[in-house]
Amino acid sequence: MAEVVAGTESEDNMSMSMSLQDLLGSHSHGGRRVKRKSVVEEPLVVDKVTLQKQRRMIKNRESAARSRERKQAYTVELESLVTHLEEENAVLLQLAADRKRLRLNQLMECLIPVEEKRKPKRMLRRVNSSQW
Repeated sequence: MAEVVAGTESEDNMSMSMSLQDLLGSHSHGGRRVKRKSVVEEPLVVDKVTLQKQRRMIKNRESAARSRERKQAYTVELESLVTHLEEENAVLLQLAADRKRLRLNQLMECLIPVEEKRKPKRMLRRVNSSQW
């Protein structure tokens, strides 16, 4: 029984390598097919290349996820900084307005009122402009 199972496995491997060879081992060049020289190494190379590609893809996904997390943390930090600065700006604007109002009141208290003198009414005068 073991021999039968072993025999079917080798046949399955052979049929798999043949299908891989059909898929990857031959290339079409201008309508004609050219087969590769190494039939046995193809599945091993393909497996190795596929594994490397998968590892690279996984690392790339992890790196992208870390990058998104850093970006989100930076955005949250900037938003909190903006909120803090807007609050500080509102306080400073209010303080500046209060000081300006206080300074104006101080100036008004120290100001000596000036009474304007009225100009006398213009009166018509006789002018000697010519001789008699």
